[in-house]
Amino acid sequence: MAATERIELTLLATGLIFVVTGAAQARYRFIKERRPGRRFYWTTSIIGIVSFAAGVGKLWPNAVAVAAIFSAVVVFSAYLTTPYLKIGGRIYASSPENRQPDP
Repeated sequence: MAATERIELTLLATGLIFVVTGAAQARYRFIKERRPGRRFYWTTSIIGIVSFAAGVGKLWPNAVAVAAIFSAVVVFSAYLTTPYLKIGGRIYASSPENRQPDP
């Protein structure tokens, strides 16, 4: 295995680990407070998406497509299951209890 392939594989694994960690936060909320949980979710998701996209090899179209697909999944997941989709001070969520303002 060439060095480039090892780096790409490492980036893919790292990206997947970070995206799964963000998804675990959305599902299990091991960080109970909203603001730190929101920061953790978005930070791990962004690091995961960037790492995974860098690991696919070609920038166009592979990395762009992967980044777009993962970004859509992360945003949609945040909308459906968490109070973590906050834009301009407003929380967007599918359930009324997740739309409540931060305490």
